[in-house]
Amino acid sequence: MSAIGLVISIAIPLSLLMLGAVLYNKNLQKQQVRQNQARMVRQKAGELLEALEYLILVDNHRELQRAVLDRVVELYDRAAEVAGKAKGKAATEAKNGNSSSGNSSTTPEVAAAFDPQPYIEKLESDPPCRKVLKSDRELRYGRRQFSMILKTLGLMAKKRQISETAMLEYRRYLKMVLLEREVDTYTAQGDVAASRGDVVTAANYFKAARKLLIEFDIQFPEKNQRVREIAEKTAALYRGEQNELPDTSEKSDNLSKALSREAAAETNEFGMPSDPSGVKKRY
Repeated sequence: MSAIGLVISIAIPLSLLMLGAVLYNKNLQKQQVRQNQARMVRQKAGELLEALEYLILVDNHRELQRAVLDRVVELYDRAAEVAGKAKGKAATEAKNGNSSSGNSSTTPEVAAAFDPQPYIEKLESDPPCRKVLKSDRELRYGRRQFSMILKTLGLMAKKRQISETAMLEYRRYLKMVLLEREVDTYTAQGDVAASRGDVVTAANYFKAARKLLIEFDIQFPEKNQRVREIAEKTAALYRGEQNELPDTSEKSDNLSKALSREAAAETNEFGMPSDPSGVKKRY
């Protein structure tokens, strides 16, 4: 009996220690999951904030931008809430378990709270927006940012943060804005090439702008007129009537510098350096 009692007296404390270690590890895993969740939400909020900053740069629909800013604030608040739960749990475990475990757990740090006030002030100041982008690289970047905002609007409608009608209105507006920026940029690039006497490059840019308009899935009153204007530009280009093209001295200063820095690694179907997938999948 003394031997059995000795075994029991040793086994029970060991079992309790092992059970405590298992529970402690499970709590650490839960805290790590919360920290990872908070990090992912912050990353998503940061990406959406970057898209919003770009949208403010190229457009002036402040109501839409304010709705997106509200979504950014919500994401940062959610990340802070999740991280705060992880921190509170870790602090409780550290207080209760330091004496028994012998080593303190690392308390996760909560990121600084997001302050939307600078963005609210920027929207209220209504800064001017850029109508023509600098290069093909910026066009590809712009497509990614617009695509992110379009997806966000769908999620906001599902969460009843905006109405279905507002979501459809915003989506249509953003698609129109992106089309205008793409067409204006390609047209300006064509004008710059024409001013240099590069007929082939200018024609390719005009062709790209015309193709975007023709294949655009939303009808608007000025669509056919813009297609005709670009077709006339192309015709004048091949007739050698450079005087029919608009004055591009200011555009040349900005666009030609940006285009000279473009990497000529790949060319799309129009013979211009761009990402083919970026042209096909614009939204």
